[in-house]
Amino acid sequence: MSDETDGRRSMWIGVCCGLTVAIIWSSWSVATRVAMTQALGPADVTFLRFGVSGLLLWPVLARQGLGLRKSGWLRSIVMLAGAGLPFMLVASTGTRFAPASHLATLMIGMNPIFVALLSALLYGERLARLQMLGLMAVVAGVGSIGGHALLMNRASGVWRGDLLFLLGSLLFASYTLAQRRSGLSSWQTTALVSVTSGLIFTPIYFGFLQPRLLSAPVADVIVQVLAQGIGVAILGLFFYAEATRRLGATRAAVFGSLAPALSVVLSIPFLGESPSQTVLLGVGLVTVGVLMVVSGKKPPPSPSPRSTL
Repeated sequence: MSDETDGRRSMWIGVCCGLTVAIIWSSWSVATRVAMTQALGPADVTFLRFGVSGLLLWPVLARQGLGLRKSGWLRSIVMLAGAGLPFMLVASTGTRFAPASHLATLMIGMNPIFVALLSALLYGERLARLQMLGLMAVVAGVGSIGGHALLMNRASGVWRGDLLFLLGSLLFASYTLAQRRSGLSSWQTTALVSVTSGLIFTPIYFGFLQPRLLSAPVADVIVQVLAQGIGVAILGLFFYAEATRRLGATRAAVFGSLAPALSVVLSIPFLGESPSQTVLLGVGLVTVGVLMVVSGKKPPPSPSPRSTL
């Protein structure tokens, strides 16, 4: 099998991983919205995310180790902050001030933009013209999906949540670049984030917060275990790491922009919502933009200062 055939096969595997991530993230968005309207709170969702995933993935970390010598302390810290407990705290705090729809629009939808900016700033990576047009289409599509709520729903304190969502997007973009250059396997990075975050948050959750798990309906807890602890924390991070390894940081990140669009589609049967024509236009723009970014060939990077990230 030729190198060209191997490369094409790897690319299509990466595309499948990216699409899987988009489906998982959109399901997580809907599941989180459902949890916030039921008996569970942000702290409970955070514990289920890292407690369950950390418990299931600790054998991976015990077998493969932390990988600090290979990835370096700085990249490890960036990965932990970008996809672990700090990221979740920023996201959950943002939902106290702004609607959950802003989370999908700003934190997930804008992630590829931050990845592209950081890649250009730190590594001198450039995008082809078709890919730049694709990113513009993604931004326009994300704006069509959530722009009305962002511009018109400017109640007191909403801007604080929006800023936190943008910070969360920047954190996850940093994780994307650090994971890409860590040299660790997809399972190892996923286990590193989940186990470490679980060990840190579990004593905080039971010692200083007010757990609602014991009083919540069992069915609600099971749904969140599947969505948060297994779906997002394990499968989502693993497939995202695989997509990043096979496609590159920007191409992998742009699949996340499909999540707000898929959330709109999933909200029809599960939440009874009826999207407007503007929202449907946004779904189409995001889809076309993702195809343009993935299909475009990246030019060679320009010289830039070496980065330790």
